Amino acid sequence: MRGESRLATRKARIAIGLVAGLTLTACGADGGQTESTESGPTRLVIDYNATANNAQLALGIERGVFERHGIEIEQVPGSGASSNSVALLINGQIQLAVSEITAVPAAVAAGFPVQVVTSLAADYESPEGDAFSLVVPGDSPVRSFADLAGRTVAVNGLESIFDLTLREAVRQAGGDPGAVEIIAVPFEDQLAALRQGRVDAISTIEPFAGQLLADGFRSIGNPSAAALGPRSVAAVLMASRQFVAENEDVMRRFQQAWEEATRYANDHPDEVRQTIASTTGAPAEVVADLPLPWYVSGIDRRSAELIAELMVDQGRLQTAPPLEEFTWPAAPDATDLVTPPRGLTVTG
Repeated sequence: MRGESRLATRKARIAIGLVAGLTLTACGADGGQTESTESGPTRLVIDYNATANNAQLALGIERGVFERHGIEIEQVPGSGASSNSVALLINGQIQLAVSEITAVPAAVAAGFPVQVVTSLAADYESPEGDAFSLVVPGDSPVRSFADLAGRTVAVNGLESIFDLTLREAVRQAGGDPGAVEIIAVPFEDQLAALRQGRVDAISTIEPFAGQLLADGFRSIGNPSAAALGPRSVAAVLMASRQFVAENEDVMRRFQQAWEEATRYANDHPDEVRQTIASTTGAPAEVVADLPLPWYVSGIDRRSAELIAELMVDQGRLQTAPPLEEFTWPAAPDATDLVTPPRGLTVTG
């Protein structure tokens, strides 16, 4: 009964957060047809946070990739709150949102019709460092995920991919995931929290991890790769099901443009580094040494199913929604997960 109570509380929290977001944005337009600008292209508004994982979006815009496919992209810096993004999608105030994948089955289970339309980036293991890292001070006694039991770890948001995979990584390493205290600290504030000793570790992405590693901090590994396996995908773009259904031609053109932008980014690492520095504000000398993301288009359905199953295992969902309910059925499978991008050394 206690487990059922925790599950009910968690589901209620998700539903309340989404409903609150929808209420706050109820004055928005409906999620129907897109509009064309006077010059012709279809305008799509994308809610995003500037990180290395979605630099292919900014680079694709700069290179005119989306414009060539008749699409005009407007990037709106997001709050990083998945419930806010879901609300904006449902109300039609935005058409796409950068997200981590757990937000999508959680929203669908709570009755909000959104779906994954494409991947952003894949996890991987490399001797040069990973795009996702669990970072600790250089003198920390923590040497493995199992050592995190009894310690405090900061993640970007609770009920997210970061705490989901962290707990699974601890479990697989033989530790007690229930003994890890996980708190929410935004990426941009995690560096100060770790430097000041307010947390024992942070689960973060680039360019934040690279800035710490350059100052003598250590990575004990990639929680997502440890939990889901290498070449898994947790960073995605989501849209409302209504928008996708009513704008099939637009979405097909967007998918083609996304595939082209992804391929270009993977083939031009120097331009990606320039884009990361300009969009995130990270020092160019730090970005020069970062392990770059492995950008992906299409949907990695294996990862999507596994993540939904882990959400059930950890009590976040009573049952996992069917894959076709939280992913766009017409989207191609991720096809970029075989050959690593140019200049990227992958061991797993």
